[in-house]
Amino acid sequence: MKPSEPSPHDSGLMRWSELDESQQGLFIEGCELFDEGKFWHAHESWEDLWKSLKPLARPVETDAVQGIIQCAALLYNYERHKVRGVVNMASKLLARLSGVEHGIWGVDVAGLRVALIPFIRDASADEPSWGLETTAVRLERVET
Repeated sequence: MKPSEPSPHDSGLMRWSELDESQQGLFIEGCELFDEGKFWHAHESWEDLWKSLKPLARPVETDAVQGIIQCAALLYNYERHKVRGVVNMASKLLARLSGVEHGIWGVDVAGLRVALIPFIRDASADEPSWGLETTAVRLERVET
């Protein structure tokens, strides 16, 4: 990858440089908001990106963005002690992110899936503790 291409990024996926400036901005903004624990606002930024990707007929990338949106929604639901919201998002995001093995545009998708496991386990327990810190889950995009 060129130095301007973020990593991790699975081969075969749309490269960072193929996104236009607006799309890159929405993705970065969403990542920053996510890392600040502003999950609802991250979702809003990424939703605009998702809508812009749909006409490009790139289903894996479109699904990946939707899956990342669902990760934010899962954490948002966890903060609100919504068992059903966490469990429903967990099943949806796993399906959406299935086309990304390692990462996309600098987001470690594999690591993100692993980081969400404790939240899913806690919410689906007979008596959830709701004591996990959602801001411990971070995207921290890396540009090489």
